[in-house]
Amino acid sequence: MHFSYNGSQLNAQFSNMSNDPLKQRAKAELRGVWVTTVRNNDFPSPAVFEQGFKIDLFKKEFAAILATCRKFKLNALFFQVRPEGDAFYPSGVNPWSQYLTGEQGTAPGMAHFDPLAYVIQETHQAGMEFHAWLNPYRLTPSTSKLPDLEAALATLAPTHYARRHRDWIYFYNGQLYLNPGVPEVNAFMVQTVDEILNRYAVDAIHLDDFFYPYPYPEGDEMIAFGDLSPDQKTYEQYRVDANQTIDDWRQANINELVYQLHKTISRYNYSHQKHVEFGISPFGIWASEEEAPGGSKTSPIQLSSLDEYVNSKLWVQAGWLDYIVPQVYWAFDDPLSPFDIVAQWWNDITANTKTKLYIGLGLYLYEEDQMWQDPNEIIRQITFIRNLPHVSGFVFFTYRNLVADLATTKTLKEALKLLRK
Repeated sequence: MHFSYNGSQLNAQFSNMSNDPLKQRAKAELRGVWVTTVRNNDFPSPAVFEQGFKIDLFKKEFAAILATCRKFKLNALFFQVRPEGDAFYPSGVNPWSQYLTGEQGTAPGMAHFDPLAYVIQETHQAGMEFHAWLNPYRLTPSTSKLPDLEAALATLAPTHYARRHRDWIYFYNGQLYLNPGVPEVNAFMVQTVDEILNRYAVDAIHLDDFFYPYPYPEGDEMIAFGDLSPDQKTYEQYRVDANQTIDDWRQANINELVYQLHKTISRYNYSHQKHVEFGISPFGIWASEEEAPGGSKTSPIQLSSLDEYVNSKLWVQAGWLDYIVPQVYWAFDDPLSPFDIVAQWWNDITANTKTKLYIGLGLYLYEEDQMWQDPNEIIRQITFIRNLPHVSGFVFFTYRNLVADLATTKTLKEALKLLRK
């Protein structure tokens, strides 16, 4: 399936947003956090499913998440419902998640208990929005590098759709992925989203930044997806014509997914008189100004989303997203991509579009980046974006970094005290 789009023409349809910063600040500010379920990073703990699913512990741990959100006055939960081609809910499309039950394809075994319905209900009762977060293409963990495709397939549940549709997948850097170049794959993702829309009272459908895989180190080199091109045969089969380069074809595949999800959610909203939003959280740099016209004043050696065939700027200008949450995971003093330069670029790009802008804030960097040694860094970042006229809120990555008892550095603990104030 292919389509023709023109971002500038589509953008001309939209009414201009007010440039008055006072009016912008008067709007309700979204304050969110990503709750990561992949590898049980944030929720639930393995204790929930070890030696049988424990519904009371599941509820207790989720209640603790909501309590932490109240402490920090958050009003939106970005909850990972599909971490690796699986589901935190009974699905006719995707298998049960191993991160919920301990074994992929195995149900919790609790009659009349739907985990997703429960967490949505509790989130709403706490006065918070629930954004259903999905990863579209990843099928196996990045932490378990497997030797080949057959070994990767063997780790999936016997009834897994990838085993039935081997032409949908490729193997790269020890992991298994769905291939965006296969038309049935994007149709499958539309089916997945449609199932959630029609069964759950979510406030938004949310995708993360993992589309085509990121580069990985091998010795002294970085190996990019395009260096190996495990989708070469798919490209030769499905490209529009002989003149379409593989890079353009890959970008068109991701654009197609975003466009089709936009249309699916729009149709659902129209027919049900609802307002479920559609948002994506791309890598924070679209492109440097040396890489592409209109890019940010960041270093050309900085990885960009265009390198990964992700044209997030187009999605904003074409009106396919209700909101965008670029992952601006850098400090003010970062030499390649300073926080203020990147945040300002996104502010300017979303001006006069219908796409709301939230900024993804990397709270986790207090434990991973030597540049994050100032407890006030996160306060400065929030203060800065609150003074940008087109920023409507922020989202923290990740939930566990809001829990003082889990903090491994003194700096993060001090930063959390400041955030509480």
